Amino acid sequence: MRMFEKITEHNKSILNKPLDSDMIYYSELHEWYTNNAFRSFSLKFVVDECIYYKKDEKEYAVTANTYMTACKYSDVKAYNKNPIKSICIDVCPRTVAETFTVITSKNEDLDNYLSGYFKYPEFLESIHSIQTTSIGHKLQRLLRTIQSGNNLTLDKEWFLDLSEKIVYQEYGNYLALNEINSVKPSTKKEVLQRLHQAKEYIDANFLQISEIKEVADHCTMSEYHFFRRFKEVYKKTPYQYITEKKMQLAKELLLQRTHSVSDVAILCSFPDVFTFSKSFKKFYGIPPSMVR
Repeated sequence: MRMFEKITEHNKSILNKPLDSDMIYYSELHEWYTNNAFRSFSLKFVVDECIYYKKDEKEYAVTANTYMTACKYSDVKAYNKNPIKSICIDVCPRTVAETFTVITSKNEDLDNYLSGYFKYPEFLESIHSIQTTSIGHKLQRLLRTIQSGNNLTLDKEWFLDLSEKIVYQEYGNYLALNEINSVKPSTKKEVLQRLHQAKEYIDANFLQISEIKEVADHCTMSEYHFFRRFKEVYKKTPYQYITEKKMQLAKELLLQRTHSVSDVAILCSFPDVFTFSKSFKKFYGIPPSMVR
């Protein structure tokens, strides 16, 4: 059974897209519009530019080098405003069900996490960078194969592996949603989506962030509300998370043995080597000089 199709300007209006099937569609289009974007459980990866998805009254902008996961919904519109390259992956419900069977057979801690979570309204429509997740790394390998012109070999195992990665990603969302103290599921989803935006903003800009208000503004939350919710979900404050990112980078630089401790302090945005050394020892239990 064929599991890959390339969508072009010539076939976009006549291509038959089956429902509830394991399929990958790679498209290079000048214009695109559909009102059936989520005909199956879907993953949308935008290679460049931006695709907009509108579900009910909420619009999601999936920009270059990010991907979105979403359940099967009726009447979800998708459109672009500039020439676009993207990959759309449909995952059959049977594949998700098989994944759950395999995972739970390993006696892993998923007792209260059932496949019903992948149905509205519990499922969290979420957007992630391809640089920060195992799904993103799999998508990058897929894109390289497609663009190289080499034969793309797809089988059930490929989709099962992708499905497993999605399940674990959404299991994290499931746990995070349960940590948010709010009665309404829609409110929980909205808060978690904003926190995802904030976390990815920190991941991309942690060396330049001087105030938490900058991150709170990015995800459209008050500074206090953002601080409280971030700690509630991630079990650490935004300041602690930024410090963690800096310490991880510092250790990587020190292990390269091409930078002095003073250089690493500057590269990791510390005001001086003393402050850096003190923070490093507090975080890792040893001074940075011992890493070198």
